[in-house]
Amino acid sequence: MKIAVLIARILLGLIFVVFGLNFFFQFLHMAQPPMTDKAQAFSGGLFGSGYFFQYMKVIEITSGFFLLINRFTALFVLVLLPISLNIFLFHAILAPAGIPVGSAVIVLQVFLLFAYRKYYASIFTATPVAS
Repeated sequence: MKIAVLIARILLGLIFVVFGLNFFFQFLHMAQPPMTDKAQAFSGGLFGSGYFFQYMKVIEITSGFFLLINRFTALFVLVLLPISLNIFLFHAILAPAGIPVGSAVIVLQVFLLFAYRKYYASIFTATPVAS
C-alpha cells in the first residue's frame, strides 16, 4: 500500500506541477483536443476573467510541489480536490475527448483521499468544541 500511495502522490504531484508550469512557460506543445461550443464558452469565460487560470495554476504548482516533497500532503490533497473534480467534470460533460486525463486525475485524487482518510476524521466532527 505504501508503494501505491507513493506512486499516486508523485504522479498527481507531477501532473499538477508540469501542467501548471506549462500554462506559464508553454514548454509542452500539445494539440488542443476538440471542444464543444459549451466547453469553449466555459473556458472563454474563465480566461476572460483575467485572473482565474493564473490563480488556479499557482495553486496547482504549489500543491503539486508539496505532494512531491511529501509535506502537508493530506492538506494539499484536499486543496486539489475541487480542481481535480472540475477537471474530471469538464471533460466528462463538456469536452469528452479529454476524459482519459480527467479520469486519471480523479482516480489518483480519490485514491489519495482514501489513503490519508485518518487525517480527515476531525473535519467531520458534528459539534466541534473550541479550545
